[in-house]
Amino acid sequence: MKKAFGPLALLAFAMVCHSGVSSAATAHDFFPACAAPASVAGQTLVVDPAGAEKNSYNNITAALKAAKPGDKISLMSGNYGGLLLDGKNTGFITIEAALGQTPKFTGIGIGWQGGASHWRISGVTVSNISGGQYQNGSFKHDAVVNITNSDNLIFEHNTLFSRPGEFAWQQEIGAPSTLATVSSGIEADQSSCISLVQNHIFNVFNAITIGGDQVGDHGKYFAVTDNLIDDFAGDGIDHSASHVRILRNRITNSHDICENKCVHTDGIQGWNWHNKPGQIDTDVVIDSNVIIAQTKPNLVLASDDLHGITIFDGSWDGMQISNNLVITSTWHGITAYGVNNLTIINNTVAGTNAKRRTWIGYSPRKGDLPGTAYHGVVIRNNVALDLPGGGGLPPGVEVDHNFRVSGTRDFAGDFAKFDPEHFAYDLHPTKRSDARGQGSGDGAPTTDIEGKPRGPKVDIGAYAFSPS
Repeated sequence: MKKAFGPLALLAFAMVCHSGVSSAATAHDFFPACAAPASVAGQTLVVDPAGAEKNSYNNITAALKAAKPGDKISLMSGNYGGLLLDGKNTGFITIEAALGQTPKFTGIGIGWQGGASHWRISGVTVSNISGGQYQNGSFKHDAVVNITNSDNLIFEHNTLFSRPGEFAWQQEIGAPSTLATVSSGIEADQSSCISLVQNHIFNVFNAITIGGDQVGDHGKYFAVTDNLIDDFAGDGIDHSASHVRILRNRITNSHDICENKCVHTDGIQGWNWHNKPGQIDTDVVIDSNVIIAQTKPNLVLASDDLHGITIFDGSWDGMQISNNLVITSTWHGITAYGVNNLTIINNTVAGTNAKRRTWIGYSPRKGDLPGTAYHGVVIRNNVALDLPGGGGLPPGVEVDHNFRVSGTRDFAGDFAKFDPEHFAYDLHPTKRSDARGQGSGDGAPTTDIEGKPRGPKVDIGAYAFSPS
């Protein structure tokens, strides 16, 4: 039998490989405009703060001054404090943990003094608490990794958090301004060709934020793939950019630290960058992500309003939302407002609260006049408690071959396991499921969320039927 998605499955999912693209893919694999990592290595510069390693530097600053494109800076264990990177390299310089070593930083800032390019950072830990960041009556959650005005950066296999272990989550409403609250994870702003791959981000506010104003290459060409995001209090992934691939991320355990008053939580949310007038984001693929509001019992300040995948603001043209699993207790499983050339296809959205029919929905863009027509919108082969239909849809929206589940209890009849009480889920269709073989092949992904080929009779939902 298939294993249920439970607390012990957190690390197993993030390394899936499918659709002909390696799970370690960088932005170059999707966008030829981005540089490929160098295949020929230069010299290795070892940094050992303890001074035990022969022929090593005792601080990273000295190694950075000596490094040239193609070189690797290999870090031994130690506390390195904050790291600031600038400089437009002509080829990649790599900063990575030496084998078996655990270098730690309190923060990483890239590109703040003129920009940076062609840097790769791998295997490091970045951790800091956002203490006392209080502005205009609310808390500010600074990111531990900040990227700006930069291009061709690879940030992979790193670990980011505010504090390790079981975090002491507290409500921020009414809290003193000196509360030591969570930091955010990664913010990449006004940059291009950014690869955020196979990172573990936990105990944070927002985990990953990417965007830009679309002037030149600002806010273009992002690969956010195979990251494990767990225990967060804002959003898992925020994007306000064009040419974006958000693939195979696992986003779990949402906390409500402001009584749903200062922010609602989202797994993956699209925004209009700084409310810039006239900006249109295009070419966004959100595929094979798992978003589960809660996977473990006794979650401190567990959110009851985690939205799955949402587009409420801005102008969008060209988006694919496919093969995603969303399990939440609120209404918005997958919701898009006024997106043109949109496919929402082969997703599974499940609700855990019988009083809220978790939906896949499409609505007019905010501010558009009644009767505004949209084009190229297809909602097909999805599983959900509620789906668009009737006379309320805007012109130009096509809805077909979806499976509307009648109630939360009925998920257990058509799918291998659906047990919210024990946070155990396996949404593969059963042999006799009404989702099996009832989909349309028109526009359907060739593989499912696990990378398994879909047969000629397409199953509805994110998962293809498996006889095992």
